[in-house]
Amino acid sequence: MSILQLHDIRKSFDHKIVLDGISFDIEKNEFITLLGPSGCGKSTTLRIIGGFETPDAGNVFFEGEDITMLPPEKRNVNTVFQKYSLFPHYNVEDNIAFGLRLKNKSRNYIKDKVKYALKLVNMEGYEKRKPSLLSGGQQQRVAIARAIVNEPEILLLDEPLGALDLKLRHQMQRELMTIKKEVGITFVYVTHDQEEALTMSDRIIVMNQGIIQQMGTSQSIYDEPQNAFVADFIGESNLFDGLMLKDYLVKIQGSVVECADKGFGTNTEVDVVIRPEDLMIVSPDEGFWKGKVTDLIYKGAYYDIKILTDYCEWSVQSSLPATVGDMVGLKVIPYNIQIMNKPTSADEEVIREDEQ
Repeated sequence: MSILQLHDIRKSFDHKIVLDGISFDIEKNEFITLLGPSGCGKSTTLRIIGGFETPDAGNVFFEGEDITMLPPEKRNVNTVFQKYSLFPHYNVEDNIAFGLRLKNKSRNYIKDKVKYALKLVNMEGYEKRKPSLLSGGQQQRVAIARAIVNEPEILLLDEPLGALDLKLRHQMQRELMTIKKEVGITFVYVTHDQEEALTMSDRIIVMNQGIIQQMGTSQSIYDEPQNAFVADFIGESNLFDGLMLKDYLVKIQGSVVECADKGFGTNTEVDVVIRPEDLMIVSPDEGFWKGKVTDLIYKGAYYDIKILTDYCEWSVQSSLPATVGDMVGLKVIPYNIQIMNKPTSADEEVIREDEQ
């Protein structure tokens, strides 16, 4: 059941198009991530959902009701921004209780709700502290508690973890996922961090230049990118021009190899993606391609290896090391070769919602 629908939303600032007709639905209790580079329109989309911006065209529906022109305070939606905007002269307890007091809730009701929220974000015992005495991660927890204590149907989060260090960011990712399961709130999350999106989301909406490029689960977005932008933006990739000779047979970097794709016609120019972790280093005689190892970096879980062939440089991630200067071969199984149509114009790089 859809709790929120955006239909053909368009928005410009100073005659520059920021959102160019985006449409999507959000299901109740989903964790949806808007993912894309800076300036792609994801934060503007979030602000339109929250009522902080009004679209130039299009409609926002909440449980079937048009709320496009409804002000933020009339929507059952709360927002957590990257700058947490805690009241510096209030302690933690008063910051969390602020919205409930505006609603004239009883003292006992507020006390119970604040206690529950503090437990949910692991901040029990910090009730009387001022924000200035809290770490960045603790302030972020208080901001989330202040949002969820009002029991919104939808919680909007605009890059709330961006200011945290890596270890704390990973910890907060896990806590947000736990909170989502426990309180049953629909999350709409904005980030430009691909790993964060892949880790946390039920579905990801990939955006670029104000248009939706692809929507789907983390696995489908990563394993089956629908165009070169998505393939290049989500994770690391080897992205090449290819020639689809016929169904299940493609020419890549001078070699004809089997693939798992069909329906592209014969002798059709295509884009090809092979993920670094899907490449196997073999002897030169066994490889589809052969080249020289030019660089090797140990990254803990794997070795990041660069291999230069006659045509290009390949990126490989392997659990086994290689020796710089050695000649090696590269192989890949057909299933791990991703084939995509080449766009014939800039507009065709876009995958619109109604085309999926």
